[in-house]
Amino acid sequence: MKDSSTFGASSSAHALTRRSFLKTTGALAAAGVLGVGCSLAHNELQALADENADETAEKTCYLCHNFHCLGGCGLKVTVRDGHLAKIEPRQMPDDRYRKVCLRGINEVQHVYATDRLQYPMRRTGERGEGKFERISWEEAIHEIAENVKAVQEKYGAGSLYVKKSVEASLGQGFSFTDVLLNAEGGGLTGLDRGIANGCEPALQTVNANSVNSIWEWKKAATVINLGNNICESGIIWSQALVEAREAGAKVITFDPRFSPTAAKSDQWVPVKPAEDGAVVLGMIYHILDQGWYDQEFMAAHTSLPFLVDVETGQLVGEVETGVNRLGKEEQPIVHSMVFSQSAGAPVPYDAPEAADAMLEGTWNYEGRQVTTQFMLLKDQMAQYDLTWAAGRSGIDEATIIQLADDYANRGPAIINYGIGGPDKYANADVLGHSIAILVALTGNYGKAGAGAGFYNSGGGGLSGALNAWPLPEFAGLAENKMRLYEVASKPNDIHAAITFGDAFTLRAANANATVEWIKSMDFFAIIDIYHSSAVDYADIVLPACSKFENTEDYKNVRISQNHVYIAQKCIDPLFESKTDLEIERLLMAEWGYDQYLPQSYDELNRHQLENLEGPLEGITYEKLIENDCCLPLAGGDDPIEPQVGYHEPVIKTPTGRIELYYEDLIDEGQALPTYEPCNEAFDENPAKETYPLVFMQGKTRYRIHAFFSASAWFRQNYTPCVTMHPTDAAARGIAEGDDVHIFNDRGEFVCRAVLDEGIRPGVLFMAETTYSSYYKQGFLQNVTNSNLQERCYKMKFGPQINYNDVLVQVEKA
Repeated sequence: MKDSSTFGASSSAHALTRRSFLKTTGALAAAGVLGVGCSLAHNELQALADENADETAEKTCYLCHNFHCLGGCGLKVTVRDGHLAKIEPRQMPDDRYRKVCLRGINEVQHVYATDRLQYPMRRTGERGEGKFERISWEEAIHEIAENVKAVQEKYGAGSLYVKKSVEASLGQGFSFTDVLLNAEGGGLTGLDRGIANGCEPALQTVNANSVNSIWEWKKAATVINLGNNICESGIIWSQALVEAREAGAKVITFDPRFSPTAAKSDQWVPVKPAEDGAVVLGMIYHILDQGWYDQEFMAAHTSLPFLVDVETGQLVGEVETGVNRLGKEEQPIVHSMVFSQSAGAPVPYDAPEAADAMLEGTWNYEGRQVTTQFMLLKDQMAQYDLTWAAGRSGIDEATIIQLADDYANRGPAIINYGIGGPDKYANADVLGHSIAILVALTGNYGKAGAGAGFYNSGGGGLSGALNAWPLPEFAGLAENKMRLYEVASKPNDIHAAITFGDAFTLRAANANATVEWIKSMDFFAIIDIYHSSAVDYADIVLPACSKFENTEDYKNVRISQNHVYIAQKCIDPLFESKTDLEIERLLMAEWGYDQYLPQSYDELNRHQLENLEGPLEGITYEKLIENDCCLPLAGGDDPIEPQVGYHEPVIKTPTGRIELYYEDLIDEGQALPTYEPCNEAFDENPAKETYPLVFMQGKTRYRIHAFFSASAWFRQNYTPCVTMHPTDAAARGIAEGDDVHIFNDRGEFVCRAVLDEGIRPGVLFMAETTYSSYYKQGFLQNVTNSNLQERCYKMKFGPQINYNDVLVQVEKA
């Protein structure tokens, strides 16, 4: 086994009191012993408080919690003796909004974690060694500016990459640097949009989200969780699952492992990895075979009556100019035709005569043979019979029949697909397209208790737009030439980067290749709260505040769960950390651009909340503060039906219908969904002889991505570990708790083994990422797959990073 940790051994800064920290570090600096990271052994975690805090005071503060866990819960924070002492859900007009999960409660400890970055640092060793020296804020900011200016002068504005990660402090700052410096913003990330790529052209979903509310699950008769582990990834929303079951809905969960969501469901479908699409195609086959489809819905609300040229596969109709599905203007668009039964001829789909459009038939029209999309669909699906679907998916024919029956005949029905799991395979877009077909055939869309999409953000709630801060005309991103998912595989013109949080090692697959790209840059600076995996590769490191820390009384106006929140200051900034806005103002001052930024959060908040309209009308800065930092949006305080969206078929395609035929994918054979195996983790892959196990990642209740990795409380219960079936472990001489070496041609890492009969044999599961310093060797993303599905460049969200499309071998370390 090779002895090389891709990310090195980054050490962590232990927490101190502010007074003892300054005293100790001053002595160490004088002695010249500050070196690797900022590691200072000390056990006084809870003593880390501002030296000027009133140690007899207790106060209550309010703020809105993280958004990247898709909750945005209102928190009540008790501050005692200058410390965060207790976190609980705040009182709300409707108790259903009063929520918190263990991640929110844990912030009491997480804010004081030993991995907090304490002061600005300059790299002294090689990138990846984690060797730094302490420097002043003035030095750090000046060095960033000088290096960025040098790079942009040499290579042009687009040579600078600026990216805000979900692991940053998520404040209202970090919104100006990229546009004011005309940087490359990275564009699409290849993250969490694989299924949405397939659904979006048909349903016009926004970032994969559902158009109706999660609270409508209780109105459904059938709910299918397709690769969505909501009981861990969106803990507060799991209440909707419980309510649905209590109301009589049948909840079904597809997953190769017996996840907490599967455990809370009526049925677990232990599908093979990457083969969810085979089950869905089998369901479509059986629904068509049995005639379990809604002809009225199909004729009125889908493109299935639209005519297609049998020979060419092209849509039939007049060619117009419009906006295509990638948002490009002045593109040729076909004004589709249908065959009118009363007219006895093709007519435009929106003509009065189209009311009796036929779903089936083949006709001659202008010297061409034409047929309907529905006829083509039936021909296409004939190859995906029950025997085929069962053989591919590992789910028996009787179960697939039952699933089709439940979805088509036990309605209304909902499909809640995940942005993890089957979303992270190369064939995810085919799955998404198949889901859209299933929805359209059965009419499970646009009515109470029916729908499809990603529901973990609540969906369908009230919302509104805050006033944007005005910026000068020159502000704007450079032309997008490099996407995050391409850094490991394609040449690019990026020579410097500033990231707010770990946007590189967290997100990019094939970490070894990604690290080589990071090392090749002229300059890299990172602003973060914690010593994350990317910190060791930075030239300059700046410490940011957590959301609980501020120099002002208030910051961060946010809209969440039908309410507007403003974050109240809980404690002063710890160590030498600064707020997002302070850091960004310091950076922009080096270019003279600080004049374009708000002077304070107070100024920003007042601007954002001035003269609002719609659901936000009447909400002001003063009213928010008077009401403990929270006000409901207009109509958002209904105690009976919180967060209900709309029930009509709201389909935002150009035709106003579910458009199921993807004409621009004819050359790829995907005008209608055509099954294909994933890129790597499929049964017939010869590479399985060397790497026989499928390696997949997903959410854990203890973290969201890498965030909360620094929590000592969580690490007591959850360190890097891989779950495997006992038979796979026994074949390799592995016992519960053993350290195991996981590897493939791309890389390797070492972690602890957990044995569980609730996972399919031949499959490994690991919670997605954590800081590299917690591994005994290597890092999870060393083995992941950076292959890109080329046809997805034609799709709205671009190629998907194949985090789960991975084969590995495992041996006892």
